[in-house]
Amino acid sequence: MTQDLPSPASRAPRMKKLPPDFEAFHQMYRPLYVSWAKSRLGNWHDAEEAVDAAFEQLLKAWSTVLSKENPAAYAWRVLKNSTIDHSRTRDRRPALMGEAFETVALGHAVDPISQLEESLNLYAEIGQLPPRQMDVALLHFGLDYSAVEIAAALGITPAGVRSTIRHAKRRLQHAYGVRENLTDSGRDGDDSRGHAEEGQADDIAD
Repeated sequence: MTQDLPSPASRAPRMKKLPPDFEAFHQMYRPLYVSWAKSRLGNWHDAEEAVDAAFEQLLKAWSTVLSKENPAAYAWRVLKNSTIDHSRTRDRRPALMGEAFETVALGHAVDPISQLEESLNLYAEIGQLPPRQMDVALLHFGLDYSAVEIAAALGITPAGVRSTIRHAKRRLQHAYGVRENLTDSGRDGDDSRGHAEEGQADDIAD
């Protein structure tokens, strides 16, 4: 999917020449990273600074990153740590910001006022999920990324993401009784491999 960012085109760390594989990684994942960080930090400027700091760190150790068993999962962990560090420098704790989720939910609402109250409550419940489920639920329900896109960014399988989504749904439905605004987009199609890979949902790095 394409996320509309209020900033210019994706910025790579400022160096004369970047490794081609790093440039490709940066171009592919920066929009998703910024969208996620914005939901934690509350504004695009802070989100972009946190993400750019994460990419600077990844670039400095790029050969080490590539040697990891799961580079995408490692990069996601670096992003989360950078977001926490960025928040601490501003003397505030990272917290879910509801604007992104409200925008997606309200865009499909028949009754915007009722949907606003519902989405705020749901967003609060997403913030209470375990870290792995929260990341996936936020990206899928809040930011409208597909299981395939989330899997690539977090370093797990699409089946693992779908399994995590199902677990998150059950927790949210139990805690809040939410059903209609937790429907899947259907963009991912049928999981022909069934549940064989679902255990890999736990491969997401906290």
